[in-house]
Amino acid sequence: MMNGLSYSVVTGWYADHKTRTYATRGDEFVRSAECFDLWYHCIKAFTAPESILIIDSASPVMPAIPDDPRISIMRLKQNFGHAVQGVSHLSGWSKALLSGLMYGFANGSDYTVLIEQGSLFYGRDIIERQIAAFPDADIIAPDGRGTPQPLQTGIMIFRSAIIPDFIAAYCRIAAGDKSLSPEVKCAVAARGMNLVLSPLPHGRRRPLDMSAEHFFFRHGTTEEIRAFTRHLGFGGHLVDSVLLREAS
Repeated sequence: MMNGLSYSVVTGWYADHKTRTYATRGDEFVRSAECFDLWYHCIKAFTAPESILIIDSASPVMPAIPDDPRISIMRLKQNFGHAVQGVSHLSGWSKALLSGLMYGFANGSDYTVLIEQGSLFYGRDIIERQIAAFPDADIIAPDGRGTPQPLQTGIMIFRSAIIPDFIAAYCRIAAGDKSLSPEVKCAVAARGMNLVLSPLPHGRRRPLDMSAEHFFFRHGTTEEIRAFTRHLGFGGHLVDSVLLREAS
């Protein structure tokens, strides 16, 4: 870690390989167990966390967990659902965020980094470069320009010292996730903190420019993910395996 600073990576997990009952973006590969393999490749190739926490929302389908001593798994008792479903006041995403942040704080990491499942990214030291670019930031989030939200949550970097205050502020928001999106809740909870909106491309914005030194993207289509795997030097067999399963 640059300048001796440490960070933990936290992420949520849910997969069932079933058709969603709510509107989704991107192709089914981003919601598959196979996508975890590509996500973990990005973690291994481009980041250097001291620990990795996966918060599983009682998923019926689990990925093959790599033999990596940095990985821990926490399992919630049930799937608390997508924000738009309104299954609970706090969706599975919010519960994973808050659980993961407290893990990073309790673990003693200088920073805690949320990297969502389905967030595929490129560029060596991508987290270190973001921290170095904004050394005084309490929270670094990709800006929401070009999306319906004020910020993007695909990769968020939290200075661990502010985590208890952030969690308290997030939990004080009276609206449920169905009424107020988690992206807006993050912006509200960060009031009074130094929230920096980073120009890191691309997230949900399009078109994708894979010639960028560092980038991430969300909600990838089949062709975008194939292009990304080629950019990494792989073939498209991971994507094709999921397409074949969905067609059967």
